[in-house]
Amino acid sequence: MRTLSQRAPHSQPRFLNAAQVADLLDMSEDWVYERAKTGELPSLKLPGGRRRFPYDDLMAVLETFRDDRRRGTR
Repeated sequence: MRTLSQRAPHSQPRFLNAAQVADLLDMSEDWVYERAKTGELPSLKLPGGRRRFPYDDLMAVLETFRDDRRRGTR
C-alpha cells in the first residue's frame, strides 16, 4: 500500500477530501473547512459545495508553515 507521499512519476495530480486532510493533520474536518474558507489551506470548491485539496499544494503550504515555525515567525 502506498503512503500519501508516494506518487508514480508523471501521474495525475492527487486530490484529498476534507476527511483525508483532517486525518493527515490530526485535526477536525471543521478546522480544515475553516482554513479552506480563509485561504490558509489551498482547495478547490466543487459544484454542490464540496472541496478538494490538491496534495502537492497542501504539502507546500505545510512546509512553509514548518519553516516559519522554525524561524519563530508564526
